[in-house]
Amino acid sequence: MAEYIVKESALKDFFKSLTEGRKLLAPVEVDGKLQMAEADPENISINYTNTHMSPKSAFFPQTERLMAFHNDAEKSDPFVYKPLGLDNVDQTVLFGIRPCDARGLVVDNLVFQNNRFTDPYWKTKYESSIKIGLACHNPCPQCFCTSVGGSPFGEEGLDVLAVVKDGGLALKSVTAEGEEFLKGLKGTESGDTSATMDELKKAAEAKMPAAIDQTQVEAREIMDIYNQPHWQETADRCLNCGVCTFVCPTCHCFDIQDETSAKGGVRMRNWDTCMSWLYSMHGTGHNPRPTKTERVRQRFMHKLKYIPMKQNGNCGCIGCGRCVTMCPVNIDIREVARQMNQ
Repeated sequence: MAEYIVKESALKDFFKSLTEGRKLLAPVEVDGKLQMAEADPENISINYTNTHMSPKSAFFPQTERLMAFHNDAEKSDPFVYKPLGLDNVDQTVLFGIRPCDARGLVVDNLVFQNNRFTDPYWKTKYESSIKIGLACHNPCPQCFCTSVGGSPFGEEGLDVLAVVKDGGLALKSVTAEGEEFLKGLKGTESGDTSATMDELKKAAEAKMPAAIDQTQVEAREIMDIYNQPHWQETADRCLNCGVCTFVCPTCHCFDIQDETSAKGGVRMRNWDTCMSWLYSMHGTGHNPRPTKTERVRQRFMHKLKYIPMKQNGNCGCIGCGRCVTMCPVNIDIREVARQMNQ
């Protein structure tokens, strides 16, 4: 494990060194909101609660071109498919990922890479990246990462963990790739950061709200929770707008469409939402989730019951609180979890 200190006066040199031969994504202001986006080393923020959207779009873009195809009789090969975006992928450094979002990427990675299937578009980007987390000193009121197995100073899914200290950074490698990456970066000095991180971690976790008990959710049969009466009440409030799914770090549903012309086209993958009636519509016209109640229940059951069953107990919610903040009718996943647990 490598440990380094970056003094406040050396931050710009450190950020510049992250960009050398790489693409840097970091917290910067975009259209009035803090986003994880391509960053100028001069404008990177290290003092914030969380980005407006999660960093999953770095590996799973909202709109992605998968392949191009043409049908041209004048060519020697009249019908050709060509994959897009799988060659010459530059190494990407993600600086400033909150630990909750890093855990979200772990959940997504188990969806896109598992013992049955590997998505090459995710794999190519994800495995060529270095993920540098930024610990939370002051979790926001909507955060509840400690209730779903996380921590404001969590290391899961990260290569390096950074902590803001005295206006600069304390850095600790988490993986061998992270340790190798830190070697030779400008602006860094060797230093012991363990004691500082342990002290700050205890203080941050003490600020977290009371834990949400989910022991009954884990223990109960699916149908016991499926048939609970509170789903109708929650659905009556829901607008099915889908904002909760778009801001969620672990939502991974998508639709694939072909944009075509007379001689070819492009196959596109776009984010989709289980809150839409069209999402589950069959080609026959049958819809197994015809009402809001079915769709709302599916979302929360998927996060809190189905994903843990399939991923060795790992919750599908990472406690970032974005859906709580963004819901226009104030549906709170923490309250739904408590109802499911009753």
